[in-house]
Amino acid sequence: MDGKNTDNSNKTKIRNIALNGIMLALIVALQATNLPNLLTGIIVNGIIVFILLYIGLKSALVIGLISPLFGFFTGHVPVFMYPVLPMIALGNDLLVIVLYRLANSSNWLKIFLPAFIKALVIGLGGWLLVSYFIPDKLQNFIVIGVLGIHFFTAVPGIGLGIMLSKRIK
Repeated sequence: MDGKNTDNSNKTKIRNIALNGIMLALIVALQATNLPNLLTGIIVNGIIVFILLYIGLKSALVIGLISPLFGFFTGHVPVFMYPVLPMIALGNDLLVIVLYRLANSSNWLKIFLPAFIKALVIGLGGWLLVSYFIPDKLQNFIVIGVLGIHFFTAVPGIGLGIMLSKRIK
């Protein structure tokens, strides 16, 4: 086996691990700053997409899965959203998977379809979860709000992640 190729492979692995750690730390710091949820959501989605495009699928899936947990620990996620956290994690990973599958598609499809699927899963899944905890009159308001927020943070976040990955590559 060629020692030079092994060295390059190890350097790439170490670089990717370090970059994953830096991106996760950035997400946690961002969530802890108490910036508006819309801005934080856009940037977090952008980071997750950047990780997908720059490092790879596995890393993006892990970061997408655990970032809502850190939102809980930092106090960024509002209390009424706690039951929806598993759906946010699932929505993040579906965004990543759909975007990964659309690698050769138009930018419009890459931006809007993953955002729509993420919002739909979080909205519907959230509705199923909150229907047990929240009075009927508030359910639709919360579900539509959650669905809308996640769609309108995913769209610019995906665009941001695509742009960053192109600039850095």
